[in-house]
Amino acid sequence: METRWATIDGVRVHVPEDITADELRDRLHKPDDAVLIAVTGDLVAVVHEDDRPLSELIAGCANTYYFRRDGDVERTDIPAIDEIETAVTDPSQDETTFQRPDVDR
Repeated sequence: METRWATIDGVRVHVPEDITADELRDRLHKPDDAVLIAVTGDLVAVVHEDDRPLSELIAGCANTYYFRRDGDVERTDIPAIDEIETAVTDPSQDETTFQRPDVDR
């Protein structure tokens, strides 16, 4: 099984290429209602389809991931928090992807 390094909630770990958001959540003992947020370069992706391998999504290209729950205290380490909140409340596809507002183009 192919693996790669990624940072998840500030911890550097090996991540299998074909892992799903649900499997990742289980392995890291995250709450069932925690949403996976992926950051790669100037893009942020919010994963809505927990059973689809990340390798099939833009989120699979990320090197940094965060888990966030509704009602969490405001985390300053997650970019584009306003856009993420909108994506979580109104998912339209398997993932919602948008440009990071804090990156100059």
